[in-house]
Amino acid sequence: MRQLDDNAQLLLVAGFAVGVGIVVLTIMLNNVIYASNIASESSIDTSRYDIANAAQITSESYQDAYIYAMETGTFNNTAFEEYLHSYAFMASRNFAISGFTFNFENNTLHEPYFTQNGLDNGKDNWTVASNVNSTDLFLMEIPDVSKLGNSSESLMITATNSSGLLWAIELYSSGGQINITIRDRTTILGTYTASGQVNITGDMTDFTTPAAFHFSTFTEGNDYSINVINGSKAAGYCTFSGSMTSGEEFSFARYLVVNPRITMSSSEIYIKRDLPVSLPGEKA
Repeated sequence: MRQLDDNAQLLLVAGFAVGVGIVVLTIMLNNVIYASNIASESSIDTSRYDIANAAQITSESYQDAYIYAMETGTFNNTAFEEYLHSYAFMASRNFAISGFTFNFENNTLHEPYFTQNGLDNGKDNWTVASNVNSTDLFLMEIPDVSKLGNSSESLMITATNSSGLLWAIELYSSGGQINITIRDRTTILGTYTASGQVNITGDMTDFTTPAAFHFSTFTEGNDYSINVINGSKAAGYCTFSGSMTSGEEFSFARYLVVNPRITMSSSEIYIKRDLPVSLPGEKA
């Protein structure tokens, strides 16, 4: 009888030991999986950070190179290229410390379109600035009218608030001229023609011809957004600047666009990315 009790106790102890072993093994396995996931996620996050950082500093370097090349008042292409060459050398050294090979292919400067990224295949409808309190400078130039759409494919720039449209300008090509229509929510406020330049806040076309664009009249006292519609239907230059409801200044100027390609690689990843950059750029 005593032998049977001893055997039962041994079986109970063995079962308990097996149960404890399974629990310990499960905990250890979970810890290994958790540690592996954390390491993997850390690697992914680091890579994403490095790539985003590379895109940001490359954009800023192009903008700085443009400013440097314009120090004399006219664009110095040699200075522009030298600045970018220096940037490429320093960036390659810095990213090598993080285990990345970095390179970028420079790209020809282009006349920009009015799309979000400045390329002809960029986003057509986009917002230049939101929460605008006042606009001091609103200037557009379309040197090549043949790149402007017709009346059914017109470029529009609007000022809107939470209630809808406050003001709009519509531009299209006809007979080698820029045809301009100004409207508010319900009424056409005026029609004009221009050969290339439209200064909305200055109420001028082609530098010296007076025009009444009514922009300040219909936006004053409002918290509004400036929006572009059908941006791929026109190529040219634009400048917007003013203040936001927060009291901060905003500005957006695009005279040229460049589309370099950056490549980054490590033992784990390889990425190639085109990076449209507006020159001189944006401040908001």
